[in-house]
Amino acid sequence: MKPRSTFAMPGVLGGILGGIGTVLLAGCTTGEVASVTPPALGIPSPAAPLARDASAPVDATGDAAVLAARPGASRYALVGEAVVLDASASSGATTFDWDFGDGRRSGPSPSPTASVSYGTPGRYTVVLTARDYGGATRTGSLVLSVTTPATFSRSESATLVSLPDKGLVAVVSEDANEVVFFGDRTRGLAEVTRIAVGPKPRTVTRFNGLLAVPCQDDDSVAFVPEDGSGAPVKVALPFGARPYGAAAIGDELFVTLTATGRVARIRYATGAPTVVDTFAVAADARAIAALPGGRLAVTSWRSPEAGGVVTLVSNLDTTPTTETVALAKDTQLASDTEIGGIPSYLGHVAVSPTGSELALPSLQANVIDGVLRSGRDLTFETTLRAITSFVDLGAKAEVFSRRKQFDNRGLASAATYSSRGDFLYVVMPGNGTVERLDVLTEVPSGNISQLGYAADGVALSSDDQTLYVNVPLSRELLVFDTSAFDTPAAPVARLALVKAEPLPADVLRGKQLFNDAADARLSKDGYIACAHCHLEGDSDRRVWDFTGRGEGLRNTTSLLGRAGLGDGPLHWSANFDEVQDFEHDIREAFGGKGLMADADFLQGTRNTKLGDKKAGVSTELDALAAYVTSLSAVPRSPSRPGAGQLTTAAARGEAVFASAGCDGCHAGPRMTDSGWFSPGAPRLHDVGTLAAGSGQRLGGPLLGLDTPTLRGVFATPPYLHDGSAATLDDVLLRLGTQHTSRSLTANERADLTEYLLSL
Repeated sequence: MKPRSTFAMPGVLGGILGGIGTVLLAGCTTGEVASVTPPALGIPSPAAPLARDASAPVDATGDAAVLAARPGASRYALVGEAVVLDASASSGATTFDWDFGDGRRSGPSPSPTASVSYGTPGRYTVVLTARDYGGATRTGSLVLSVTTPATFSRSESATLVSLPDKGLVAVVSEDANEVVFFGDRTRGLAEVTRIAVGPKPRTVTRFNGLLAVPCQDDDSVAFVPEDGSGAPVKVALPFGARPYGAAAIGDELFVTLTATGRVARIRYATGAPTVVDTFAVAADARAIAALPGGRLAVTSWRSPEAGGVVTLVSNLDTTPTTETVALAKDTQLASDTEIGGIPSYLGHVAVSPTGSELALPSLQANVIDGVLRSGRDLTFETTLRAITSFVDLGAKAEVFSRRKQFDNRGLASAATYSSRGDFLYVVMPGNGTVERLDVLTEVPSGNISQLGYAADGVALSSDDQTLYVNVPLSRELLVFDTSAFDTPAAPVARLALVKAEPLPADVLRGKQLFNDAADARLSKDGYIACAHCHLEGDSDRRVWDFTGRGEGLRNTTSLLGRAGLGDGPLHWSANFDEVQDFEHDIREAFGGKGLMADADFLQGTRNTKLGDKKAGVSTELDALAAYVTSLSAVPRSPSRPGAGQLTTAAARGEAVFASAGCDGCHAGPRMTDSGWFSPGAPRLHDVGTLAAGSGQRLGGPLLGLDTPTLRGVFATPPYLHDGSAATLDDVLLRLGTQHTSRSLTANERADLTEYLLSL
């Protein structure tokens, strides 16, 4: 397809720094290019030790100074800025010749200084050649990092925000329903205060002296003073909207409403905050950022089959208009270093300091491969992979050749640019790492590892010398010193996010395991965590080719509201009868060693699906089951005007649901007849949707399908076991199935759909 950029991410150096390859030592003096392991996070260091010179020193008389080339320290410069290079610290030299690293040279000169400027950004290795009277030479080098002036003040949704003018860092603590304020390094790294804001706060954004915090589970935005000094003021959003991200433009705040695909505009200058209007943007609207020219960028969290979607919104002062930037489907077949697929889980958008490009961390879901689709089975390393995509805002297009795949990483969740835009820090929640990309050279430039569970946010101090990482499931804000370029990022502080643990111990532990891909018991080489297909317990809305698992094309189901086994057997083919059966996925598809001891797993028929019970054998596996079982809340439907209410059309649809016999299978309060006739014999139905791609059940014939619940069905497109129905109306119009509504009038079908969307 294209020249690819795959970054291998092996071990950890000293528990902090990891990476591969070589980089030039800043300020080294040598006749050979010196190299070291990749630098840690930071800025160029002026004090690297001198390296061995390749040529023998010439000192024939014993009186002359030993020849040495000392070009000075590495440094930053701006495009077009005149940089004076000074080799006055050299000794024994009569002429100086500078290679400027871009094909230009100064030529030999008796002057130790030279001036140079660069027209394009880059890291330029400048080499000084010093020569003495006898013709002997020495060389030394430095790196000039040339960047474009930062011209744009960024506002983007994230789980933490640095407030340098206040000496604070503010972090959302999602499980504790709080925003926690900590002093930064100028004020002392300690908790300052914590403010309860509402259920499930998602992100935090600066807005006119306040912090705006969208609270997902009560459909509100909480506003708190950015110095943490007062109680929150809240504004209600439409019922069931599921707000997530916020970005500020002037006196207006724009908030994404994930459930409706809309953005809310809020004004709050004096008095109470007011929702001015909402406008349509794109399905599954998630991350948001302000752009130059008073525009917005909004991501669709989960991508359609065609590829990823970023929506640019303009004309906000009049009637908002949208333009779609597509993140292309990569059509290559998987290899041991790369995979094809779709960018998805676009949960964050980072804007460069120049406002010229976007960086979009995500994963790439391999919907290209599978036994049915390509004849090549999915493996632990070819199913998904962490990526970062880049969008050129001038061209309004993805630069596909710059898309980065990260080896041994499964999901990238957040990112931030350095203040000069020369580095991008990318968070890998399943692996507990922050990877640094050198934007100027497009190569990896070190990482911080062993952060903990489910890191989901990163922020830099305004001088780039302190890095803050939100690690919510380890209940910590981690602080690192990133002031030195070529030494490991030094851990400075670990600050507690919660005072009283809000979750039961087994649920917290299970949630950690659910999100973890670094533990070899769970995953081989760090690729797959449970959360990588069920992030936040939800569905990734992907249809996977599981033919190689003895199944077939399978549409990922959401775990939200299912309470583990609350709706009966698991999966479309009812191939699991306990949550602990996910031990099979861990050992097989994930490539993990398993949470159970091998001796326990191999006892009796426990190593078979639907075999002897696994519950009660492994504390860790039981904790994983406890977390999945805790997911009992069904998302609130935005089709309802309020809790417990139906629209007039939905009330008519409820009557159609009963008269059409839909409640024959979708029965009772859980709206499913899923269950067992006897142990190992589930109640399955052939409703006419089975096709060649439907495959098997447990490696044998697939005679029917488990009845899915309809609770929360508004949030789970596409529909049917193989995802072949894009909408509920498509389900009702499918000919030759028990769902066909040919006997219904168009109005009855519309009412029925309205009812289903309200569940």
